[in-house]
Amino acid sequence: MNPEVLLLVRSRRVLLAVARVVGVGALVMLFTGCVVAPGRGRAVVKAPAPAVVVRETPRHAQRVVVITEPPPPPRREVIVERDRPSVAHVWIKGHWRHDGRAYAWVPGHWERPPRANVVWVEPQWVRRGGNYIYIEGVWR
Repeated sequence: MNPEVLLLVRSRRVLLAVARVVGVGALVMLFTGCVVAPGRGRAVVKAPAPAVVVRETPRHAQRVVVITEPPPPPRREVIVERDRPSVAHVWIKGHWRHDGRAYAWVPGHWERPPRANVVWVEPQWVRRGGNYIYIEGVWR
């Protein structure tokens, strides 16, 4: 093989090796903590900030509304099976909600379960004493 070609191949390999070493060194420097010296003779090692933990509201948590007047009777709805978007979709019946001032009808609709093996537990109004308590529907 031509000596000039061998020299070019070797120099490219050397350049690639140097570039890898420099790149790895840069990554190591990037992910290490900083050393900060706020006072004389003391060095404080600053660790990276802890990971942020986001706590999701448990799926079984329900919102409860208490009203003194009873809800109206449920409306009759016509379910058209051929309008179902897919076999996986489930019919969620319409129900009355209270917006803080008056009852509002939430019409029924097709909804796909959020994950496999869950069942829709319908919202309900429960009478306790002289109050009516609304318990939201949930997937369980």
